[in-house]
Amino acid sequence: MADKVAVITGASSGIGRASVRAFAQAGYKLGLIARSQEGLDAAAREAETAGSAAVVVVGDVVKPEAIERLATETEARFGPIDLWVNNAMVTVLSPVAEMTAEEFRRVMEVNYLGTVHGTLAALARMGSRDRGTIVQVGSALAYRSIPLQSAYCASKAAIRGFTDSLRSELLHDRSRQYASIRGDEKPHATQSAAGAADL
Repeated sequence: MADKVAVITGASSGIGRASVRAFAQAGYKLGLIARSQEGLDAAAREAETAGSAAVVVVGDVVKPEAIERLATETEARFGPIDLWVNNAMVTVLSPVAEMTAEEFRRVMEVNYLGTVHGTLAALARMGSRDRGTIVQVGSALAYRSIPLQSAYCASKAAIRGFTDSLRSELLHDRSRQYASIRGDEKPHATQSAAGAADL
């Protein structure tokens, strides 16, 4: 996978950090965003140890301008983005009746709108080249909700609906761009009209 370029949101910890290691080892150059400077710097060092390199942007995926800066700086340094992973997420462990409107808003903004912002930035660049893959980090909770995670479950269900709609549009347009949800119980591989499956 030499000379490939990937963007990962929420890259400072958890699935995002593990994705940094995996894609760096696979030969990808990386664009990384998260709110933690310390975590991002550590992730960038891990990428470099694996023989890769990373552009690091400290920012919040809730802000489209932060995502746009990440995309612009990544392509300026490494070239066209091949893969975009929308991973950033937050959650609140609480009964619904004990949550505040602000807590619901924050979860939906980070998880759902952060994914939308990343997807729009990726499409704006991949569309003209008619190639590229967008991966949304999903959850089984998009299909079956559980107690104490209402906001998180709702956000993942929103991502599923958004991505299903996007996939249908890409298929209709016979696009060679791909959109996929990973990490849930129901794999969603999208194929282009030419029949080439994504990741």
